[in-house]
Amino acid sequence: MFHISVRGVRRPAAATVGLLLGGLLCAAAPAAAASGGGAVAGVAGRGGRGCTTSTTLGRVQGVAEGGTCAYLGVPYAAPPTGSRRFLPPAPAAPWHGTLSATAAKPGCPQDLSVGGGGSEDCLYTQIWQPRSGGAGKPVLVFLHGGADELGSANEPVFDGAALAERGDAVVVSVDYRLGLLGWTELGALDPRYTGSGNNGLRDQIAALTWVRQQIRGFGGNPGDVTVFGQSAGAISISALLAGDHPERLFRRAIVESGPGYLVHTAQYAKDAAAHVLATGGITSVAQLDAMSTEKLLQLQAKAQQGQSGLASALFFGPSIDGALIPGPVVDRIAAGSARHVDVMLGTTENETDYWAMFAPQLLDLPLSAYQSFPAVLAAQKQSMYAQYAADRPALSQGRVVNAMLTDQVMRVPTLRMAQAQARWRPTYVYQFNWHVPYATGVPEAQNLGAMHTEELPFVLGNLDLDAYPRGAATLAAERPQLTKLSQDMMDAWSGFARTGHPGWRSYTPATRATKIWDTPERVQDGPQETERALWDGFGFSAWDLEPWAAP
Repeated sequence: MFHISVRGVRRPAAATVGLLLGGLLCAAAPAAAASGGGAVAGVAGRGGRGCTTSTTLGRVQGVAEGGTCAYLGVPYAAPPTGSRRFLPPAPAAPWHGTLSATAAKPGCPQDLSVGGGGSEDCLYTQIWQPRSGGAGKPVLVFLHGGADELGSANEPVFDGAALAERGDAVVVSVDYRLGLLGWTELGALDPRYTGSGNNGLRDQIAALTWVRQQIRGFGGNPGDVTVFGQSAGAISISALLAGDHPERLFRRAIVESGPGYLVHTAQYAKDAAAHVLATGGITSVAQLDAMSTEKLLQLQAKAQQGQSGLASALFFGPSIDGALIPGPVVDRIAAGSARHVDVMLGTTENETDYWAMFAPQLLDLPLSAYQSFPAVLAAQKQSMYAQYAADRPALSQGRVVNAMLTDQVMRVPTLRMAQAQARWRPTYVYQFNWHVPYATGVPEAQNLGAMHTEELPFVLGNLDLDAYPRGAATLAAERPQLTKLSQDMMDAWSGFARTGHPGWRSYTPATRATKIWDTPERVQDGPQETERALWDGFGFSAWDLEPWAAP
């Protein structure tokens, strides 16, 4: 059992969890290509004369935005409403006339305390097509993060226009069901709902299937699809890589801070659902169907009350159900489940520093309170801490513990995935190290490293760093260097989508070549290798902590 429980640190506000996990912020075979050649029309500039194209479902009108045509709010599945609320997504119906896709649709329902709400009719895509013309462009499909309970493809940081234009690629972002609506296993109440605990994953599969069927109409190559995502979105991608024939959905995958170890066990999914249902006194699916969206969100929030530590941020998410995900992710990948998929994956250098912006006491965490540490390694806890501390002589005990936690939760499991996939195909690893420079005379919680989510503005070319302490001032002072870093990362992401090669050496157990994104950039063999090796005695498998029962 993998515990991420920190004594004395309560669950952050919902907004914090959403930002933390990226809110900042049976596979189908490829179908026949859509009709239409992705005709581009219109004038430059947001609000310009529209762009139009054709799909097998009907014509679509978008809007010209600089160098792209943006198609906002295109349905990839039927609304999961009414009696379909907890069922798998159904195909989108054709429409008559021309669909107006000039404004984004609301995101999926989420936490009311952060002005959430949203709409249960939320299974839509946003598509950015370069106005350079031409067909057969690579396609990048983005899955947002947000702890699988928050976030939306519509957030400004996820706008795909800059990446589409610079990479000469079609960029698609996807909304999928969240929280109780997307990740609650109801098979124990009614066998007809078996598998509902992975409905969010089913939505993502439906979106990827839709892309394979329709993206030619937007200038994309349906045989050259790369799925990429961060945090919760990346965890879903990890899960998909462990499914049967993921190559039928996508050719390549980029996993940003979301290793497969964070996919839930089947027992966890059943226990989590039982906890939610018991919290609301629910004994039938009919009772859930009769509840308003607001009441469902209130039940969701009540079921999560009193949780502590990082485990609360992983309450919802994909699980090993024996169908979509037949077994533990890394084991499946090592056995060749993704042997036909090109994979790139990585983390930030200081993932857990994000929590410290909202819970500064994490920086003072003593080693004795590090309850998340694996019991199987208990005899080595002091010696492992000593190694981490020796490599960071200027840091406090709390910061050293956070470095260990980053490795336990994100970095080392990600490297295990890379090593498993490298048995079958060239696999590429990165580490994002750039952070706002440390400053004197400010609170310690404002001197943070390269934290969770911090690569996103660079990858998508939306360089807004206001969410990070002193981020706006740093961007103003270092714009040329940071613009180049962002451009280089966009080139690597789109280059990988085009060729399967991001521009640096592949990862092997012998060299562990890693691209370090920083100013300056570099490729390094085995960064923090001594520390990585300390975890060799821990068998990362699958997430099975019950946060409501955590100490």
